[in-house]
Amino acid sequence: MEITRLETEHLELRAISPEDRFAIFENYSDPDVANWFFDQPLSQIEQADQVINNFLEKAAQSKGLAWTILLKASGEFVGTCSFENFNKPLQGEIGFDLAKKHWGHGYMVEALAEIITYGFSELGLFKIEAHTYSTNTRAKRVLDKLGFNVEGVTEGTLRFLLDKSDWMQRNT
Repeated sequence: MEITRLETEHLELRAISPEDRFAIFENYSDPDVANWFFDQPLSQIEQADQVINNFLEKAAQSKGLAWTILLKASGEFVGTCSFENFNKPLQGEIGFDLAKKHWGHGYMVEALAEIITYGFSELGLFKIEAHTYSTNTRAKRVLDKLGFNVEGVTEGTLRFLLDKSDWMQRNT
């Protein structure tokens, strides 16, 4: 599955690639970021290669799309965002991470708004799902700002859902 390059006012979203290995490693070796995704922060660069390869394999199998988020002005790595777990044509799941130095600038809301629009308009999705720990206040705030609603709680994990009709009403 080819990953379309997307742009927002401040950001460029391009397909994740092996050239992102050092930025991904730096991001996922930070416990404040990695502990939401992994049992332990990354400790070896080869682990970043595996993360990237997992994203690339999902894209090759049409099971996912992953973007590297860069600042337009400088090309600096901001984080990643993705779609996976497609239940076409109905639903996909977003995932996201943000480098700590970029927390609090609104970049993730901006990036996710772009891929949500892409998911509904280009991928034909009708619902988009997201999951986060109930203790991850930053992720919950991002999802709230985008109009997601909590649809369930399982063992401390929140399941959020966003309907296409709700998104279109908010963004017209």
